[in-house]
Amino acid sequence: MRRPISFQTKLFITFSLLVTMIIAIAFSVFYWYYQKVNVETIIRTYRGEAASITQQLDNSLYTMDRLVMQIKYNPTIANTFFYMPYQENAESYFENNLEAAYKMRELITSIVGLDPQIFNRVSIVSRSGAFFGTGAYYDKARASKQARESPWFNQLSSKSEYRLLLPPHKDDWDLASNREVISVIRKLGEDLTPNTLVEIQLPAEYLDKISSSGQTGSKQVMMISRTGEWIFPRNPILTERLEPHRQAYMQNSAASPSLPSGNEFAWIDMPDGSRDLLIYQHAPYSDWTVMIAEPEQELLAPTRQAGYIFSVTAFLIILLTLLTLYFSTKRLLKPLRQLRDTMNQVHLDAIPDMRESKLFRGVELQNTHNELHHLYQSFRKMLERLEESKEQSIEARSRELSSHFAALQAQINPHFLYNTLSLIGALGYETGNSSINQLSTMLVGMFRYITYAGGQPVTLREEIRHTLNYLNIMKIRYEDHLDFVIDVDERLLEQALPKITLQPFVENCFKHGFANINYPWKITITGYERDQRQFIEIRDDGCGFSESYLVDFAEQAAEVASGTFTFYSPTSRAQKESGAGTINTYARLYYHFGGRVCLELLNGEDQGAIVRIGWWKGT
Repeated sequence: MRRPISFQTKLFITFSLLVTMIIAIAFSVFYWYYQKVNVETIIRTYRGEAASITQQLDNSLYTMDRLVMQIKYNPTIANTFFYMPYQENAESYFENNLEAAYKMRELITSIVGLDPQIFNRVSIVSRSGAFFGTGAYYDKARASKQARESPWFNQLSSKSEYRLLLPPHKDDWDLASNREVISVIRKLGEDLTPNTLVEIQLPAEYLDKISSSGQTGSKQVMMISRTGEWIFPRNPILTERLEPHRQAYMQNSAASPSLPSGNEFAWIDMPDGSRDLLIYQHAPYSDWTVMIAEPEQELLAPTRQAGYIFSVTAFLIILLTLLTLYFSTKRLLKPLRQLRDTMNQVHLDAIPDMRESKLFRGVELQNTHNELHHLYQSFRKMLERLEESKEQSIEARSRELSSHFAALQAQINPHFLYNTLSLIGALGYETGNSSINQLSTMLVGMFRYITYAGGQPVTLREEIRHTLNYLNIMKIRYEDHLDFVIDVDERLLEQALPKITLQPFVENCFKHGFANINYPWKITITGYERDQRQFIEIRDDGCGFSESYLVDFAEQAAEVASGTFTFYSPTSRAQKESGAGTINTYARLYYHFGGRVCLELLNGEDQGAIVRIGWWKGT
């Protein structure tokens, strides 16, 4: 058999679970908020890094383009290449005219201030074969031939293009070095020299330089063109691993064309089941997109470390709290255990005063706020009332037995009355008097309806049947002097209401309404629906209600609504005039339906009284 759990153990377990749950939820919410804030901070930081790289890239390309524009609009350079097609041996013009070559070099150097650490080479190329370049070494013979074979030469020579930005590519003028450069190319002049182009090169290593600040640990910086081609990194193995990031960006760009113009982020599902954070920033001048990606696992590593610290801290706090709870409950419940031991020794005739005096020695019960001391005082008072309770219990038992006897006696009396009425009906039938037989049958039905089923609600159909028995009895008495009509909508007949609701109002018609009125008399009972409410009306052609009665009834109806009404206390004019049946019936209706019932007492336009009972449909 399982040993019952003590109150102290139950209290300790309950508070332990409660404290553990509160601390666990508090730390979980705090950790979730900390992680959320940390991720938002990282996203803001990476956005700043992406914006910085984008700005450096655009600034460099913009500077290159401005330098090309200065070369383009320099009159000496423009005139030299304008007349170049008319020169003999145009391909070797600068080799044969060293002074012109020297002057051209000085002009370009003064404009560009060529620094191999910043720009790689400035080149001017003509379809005639003339080629001039400054900066890094180049193969002059190959450059002259390569100029007319380069695909971008024909592309930019057309009038539809005005500027060309070439992503990292092999240096067209020095293929042997296998070096990659970024080129900005423009036409020299407008329509005058459409076959002459100016190119300025930027070493592709510049992308490594500006991206180095963003590439730490597992974080990777990427650049792609608007069409989705890789610009950085240039390692095919690395770009293959980063392909999911490019595809995710291209999908987002296709779904929302406005995204490339802003600074956005997304979580990328990787093939191995992990996730990467992707930040992308569009560079408006180059029309390239800078992306920064880092695996979620590495991104949240500091957050997880903080989570471990939170978990250990929460565990220590919970452990310390549980220890405090255990010793606190043990100490606080010690007087309660002593009081329990004292109560276990209590007998009806003997109270252990000695144990109690030790337990609460020196305690002034009137001046203490200790609930256990007040519990002891209540315990003492309970013992003092215990003897009185014994005598009251014996007396109550005696009254209960008397009530049972009276109930059995009351149950016998109606049966005697039913049998007597049935015997009278049988005698009437034997003597040929059908009226006596009908009257006895209707009286038996009325008494049976009144005495059986206690105070349970009945249906309107049963209530009308009972009222009809009463009216038929009165019809036998008054014969042709009484006429009545019952017309009730079938939809109301199953409505539940208290027993003996209609008959008291019909009885009042004879006791008060017809008291001073000559024959004939008429009573009408109607039932109908109107505006989602159901009504029963009892109407007679008697003397109607007096003004004093209506005033007193309104006062007592207010008492019913406020709960201060006492059943059948005929002290007012209204109760003396109606025998208290009307207000008592209304009280029973109010307690059954609540405030959703109304009882209206009206006088007819010509004469007579109207009693209208209404309730909401479906009540």
